[in-house]
Amino acid sequence: MANYSGLVLQAPVTGTFKTAGAIFVSSTLRRVMLYEAEFGQTGTLAPTDCQDQWDLSRFGTTAAMTGSTVATNLLDLADTASAALYMYNQTAEPTYTTAGNGLSLKSWAINQRGSYRWRALDDGDNILIPATAAMGMGLRTLSSNFTASAVGSMSFVER
Repeated sequence: MANYSGLVLQAPVTGTFKTAGAIFVSSTLRRVMLYEAEFGQTGTLAPTDCQDQWDLSRFGTTAAMTGSTVATNLLDLADTASAALYMYNQTAEPTYTTAGNGLSLKSWAINQRGSYRWRALDDGDNILIPATAAMGMGLRTLSSNFTASAVGSMSFVER
């Protein structure tokens, strides 16, 4: 069991949800468990105080997904590279599931000057991606006023 971390990045933030970080199962089937997400905003602040909405949701297909593929960081250099794939700064979104099946598993609104950290209290609280090809989860953001960049990280375990 190895731990990994992936960079969250979305530039610019827009008025519609854009995926800032996505973990998904490739053809190498392993179960993925998200245990931590940290995120916030960076860049020039909006002249008026505003909110940035964040959403963590599952998706069931990666067919339309386009973004920057990045290598995840090993949290222990003795482990092997992640079998799951990771993308950030999406320009085309994956197909997110419906309510009741993983849409908006977690949702937060934070001030443009703020940051947030979500962490599973124990292994039973991890958010899971089944070992099924093209299944995944994305951390999305939107704001009607804040248009600079969203940044952070997602930390996960593979089994």
